[in-house]
Order: sequence, then C-alpha cells, then structure tokens
Amino acid sequence: MNAQAKAPMTRSRADGNVPNALMAQYYGLRAEAGLIITEGTAPSPNGLGYARIPGFFSEAQIAGWRQITHAVHEAGGRIYAQLMHTGRVGHPANLPAGARIVAPSATAAPGEMWTDLQGLQAHPVPEAMSEADIATAIDEFAQA
Repeated sequence: MNAQAKAPMTRSRADGNVPNALMAQYYGLRAEAGLIITEGTAPSPNGLGYARIPGFFSEAQIAGWRQITHAVHEAGGRIYAQLMHTGRVGHPANLPAGARIVAPSATAAPGEMWTDLQGLQAHPVPEAMSEADIATAIDEFAQA
C-alpha cells in the first residue's frame, strides 16, 4: 500500500444527503493513495447546511458509507470519515424539515451559500446554541 493520504474535498454529490454508487466509484478509484479522508460528513440533520453533502446519522446513509468503505477496501485502501457540522455557514434551504441553523453565537457569516431550490442566498443569522444544544451536538458527533 502507498504511504500517502488523499485529502478531503467536499463534492456535493450526495443527493438527499445519502452516499451513493457514484461516490463509491470516486473513492474506490482513489484508494491507491493509501488513506482516504472523506469529504465533510454531517453527524446530524442540523449539520447539513450545504447542498447535497452526505450525512452519517440515518440507516440509508450508513448503508451508503458501507458501500463506499467496501469499494475502498476492495481496492486496497483505507478510509477515515471526516465529521463536519456546517454551523453558521449553512442555509435552511439545504436542511431537512425540522433541522435548524445553529452556531455558538447569533452572528451571520459573511457572504452567500448555494441552495438548489433558491440559488445563491445570503447566510442567515443562526440560532445561538444553548448549553443543551451543545451537549446534543457533542452526542451527535460521538454517535456518528
């Protein structure tokens, strides 16, 4: 095995936030790098603020990541999941129903975010996380 690592790149290919066959092919073809660090993967619905990023919290997502892991291992590589929460940089148009844009403070990020339904949109003001929100986020990372 090669003693190199492939750095993560967010590719926005996970329709419905579920890893898929296209992603398995992508990672499998890069397995010869040795160690692959995945694209940013949300540990919870609140972390899905970018369009089409994968999650790691539903049965369908876990099955998708198993398919990817299998493709990488079959090609002789190793893979490591990069867990990422988009925080204040997300947009509600990219979130599933019931999810929230949360961050340490209620301060909007500068700039804009792509949304599939509405195009470029200004970053909204997030909800400031309570202590309970922080504890929940920690638990979500641990579960993922």
